[in-house]
Amino acid sequence: MIPERYRKKLPPYWYENKVAEYHFEGAGAAIDALNAQREDVEAQMSPWSATWGLVIWDWIYFGIKQSGSIEERRKNIQRKHWAFLGFTPGVLRAIALSASTLKRVDMVEEFGTKMIRYVFPDEDTFDSKHAVSSVEKIRPVHCNGVVLEPVSRLSIELQDTLVVEVKEYHRVNEFRVGMTPIKTRQEVVV
Repeated sequence: MIPERYRKKLPPYWYENKVAEYHFEGAGAAIDALNAQREDVEAQMSPWSATWGLVIWDWIYFGIKQSGSIEERRKNIQRKHWAFLGFTPGVLRAIALSASTLKRVDMVEEFGTKMIRYVFPDEDTFDSKHAVSSVEKIRPVHCNGVVLEPVSRLSIELQDTLVVEVKEYHRVNEFRVGMTPIKTRQEVVV
């Protein structure tokens, strides 16, 4: 029987051909090996998925082979790549997402203090060293730095009712002898 992956490309009268069956069984292993080799070479074209091709990316970005683990080398290549792109909101968001494992990071630009603030959940393992050093490498003079803010996503529920008393007092020009200072009194339930 001819394997299913070849049947859609063959006419139906080939399905029972014994010679074609032997041919596809013998050639199947070579085709699978060629596909695996092609996918491996394709993975080396990106520094984020390269393994043995990371030496070439080191040469492109640094001119020499870096020392360290594959992940450290990839992070250094990312920093160098972001330095070429410049100080833009897109690059700052990409830095935040690369440092987070949960990928739920908000990047806030605080124009008054000239700071970049990364807000992330406290259960996230956020690589603060990578984020801060990446931003510091591309940070212009007018930016004062990075602030990291882990936030708890817990909400607080009030079980009791709260009664607030609102009082309005007389103004000085309304006040007469013998009047109480309180004009109106209300209770509001929150």
